Amino acid sequence: MLLPLYLGCLHAMEPDHVAVVTGVSLEGDRRTAWKVGLAFGLSHMLAVALLAALALLAGHAVFGDAFFDWMDRGAWVLVALLGLWNLAAAFGWRKAAFHAHPHAHGALTHTHPHEEGHGHRFHHSAAWLGAFFGLGGVRGFTALMQHGGIHGSLAFAFALLLFGLGITAMFITLSAASGWIASKLGGLRGFRRLLFAASGAGNLAVGIWLLLKG
Repeated sequence: MLLPLYLGCLHAMEPDHVAVVTGVSLEGDRRTAWKVGLAFGLSHMLAVALLAALALLAGHAVFGDAFFDWMDRGAWVLVALLGLWNLAAAFGWRKAAFHAHPHAHGALTHTHPHEEGHGHRFHHSAAWLGAFFGLGGVRGFTALMQHGGIHGSLAFAFALLLFGLGITAMFITLSAASGWIASKLGGLRGFRRLLFAASGAGNLAVGIWLLLKG
């Protein structure tokens, strides 16, 4: 009965999902970064719910493997583009929304990382990304429905809820951890750029690898 919850957690840990959620979360702070995972998870679940229902009703005549393959490729392209976006921040070609300024307290000087502008736009970006990635995640959920012995509208709704809860819980954990690391250590000299460089290189590598593999 809890299989959809377990599969949702596993689905959230796929390389492209981890790369996107942690990459976007670098733009937030430790108090709000978890909202990136929440937005990504909820929109992901809604997209899966909508298309899974349509796929079960319409069958493969409308939503065949070719459709899901193209959705996957589009998501992987976005992963690679996010990698380039974070690399641009690492090399100073764009200003990251989250940065640090030094502050003096007597003889001591330290930094306070903070957001610039409207950081909530990254939650909106995460929601759109989550919805798009949900288009490719429908195949796994419909396979679960067809081969997992789940029948009926009530069982479908319950399985979808558990699947979405697993996804969202993992995304919140990943985004909160990413935001905490970025805000806690982002004031150290060069560390924030190193984080963006590592995230950017990782996203780019994951996107290209999945595109070549697929």
